[in-house]
Amino acid sequence: MSRKAIIDLGTNTCNLLIAESLANGEFVTLYEGKEAVKLGLGGIHKQLLLADAIERGLNALHKHARTIDEHQVEEVRIFATSALRGAENRDIFLDAVRTKLGWEIEIIDGAREAELIFKGVNLSLPVNGQTVLILDIGGGSNEFILSQGDNILWKQSFNIGMARVLEIFRPSDPLHPDEILKMEQWFEKELEMLWQVCENHRPGILVGCSGAFDTFTDLYEEVEPESNYRTASLLPVGAFQKIHDTLKGSTLLERQKMKGMDPMRVEMIVVASVFVNFVLRKLEIGQMYQSHFALKEGAMHEIMSNKSES
Repeated sequence: MSRKAIIDLGTNTCNLLIAESLANGEFVTLYEGKEAVKLGLGGIHKQLLLADAIERGLNALHKHARTIDEHQVEEVRIFATSALRGAENRDIFLDAVRTKLGWEIEIIDGAREAELIFKGVNLSLPVNGQTVLILDIGGGSNEFILSQGDNILWKQSFNIGMARVLEIFRPSDPLHPDEILKMEQWFEKELEMLWQVCENHRPGILVGCSGAFDTFTDLYEEVEPESNYRTASLLPVGAFQKIHDTLKGSTLLERQKMKGMDPMRVEMIVVASVFVNFVLRKLEIGQMYQSHFALKEGAMHEIMSNKSES
């Protein structure tokens, strides 16, 4: 058995998964944790990483490095997504990580990101041949994967993550109905390719990955953030819509007091809720699940599978 670590370095959070290998690519999780990084704050639309964002990213990786050392991990893989994909000055950050930690960061494109997300979801929620739309909401980009059983029918990464939405619209607190309308009009235009694909395949289920969907489910179950570990869970559409109605009329202070609210998501959860509600309504999807597994679990499974085959 060997121990490996996957770091998913996203636009808002830096996620760590440490696992030990079992047979046939399966693994047992030894540790899971995350740190807020907000790499896109103030610079995502300028395609820049600001100095304080670089510092937050390095601090998060240093914390994860200590945890990795404590668990005597043999191999570390770091996957970076939208914020570093688009940053013109990313080499400053990459060089700092290489010098201070000895790690090489793999910047993956949107298609590869979607592929790993799909592999993670498939571990947690087999859907038995039904046509499913998988959604991963990020800070810089949102990934959609249309699948049927083990097959990907279509996948696409859209640069409309929630950090970008906040910077473009700078919404009031609480949201005004006119702001929601403007956001939805923008989503309508930006996701034209998705609407066309779904006209042909008609997904009946939405599976939301990790992040915001973990928080939606914690709010639904009224449990402390991430205290109720689940690999996947039904999130009834009607229940989500009640959560959405509460969130869209809430202030930041009110959200901070909600049972189930993750402090890391208190700012972006409202626009994420607007986004999910719009997609459900537009595509007339009546069933929704939350999958805790996403990119890092998909990457871990892939790496463990390759090891078991070698």
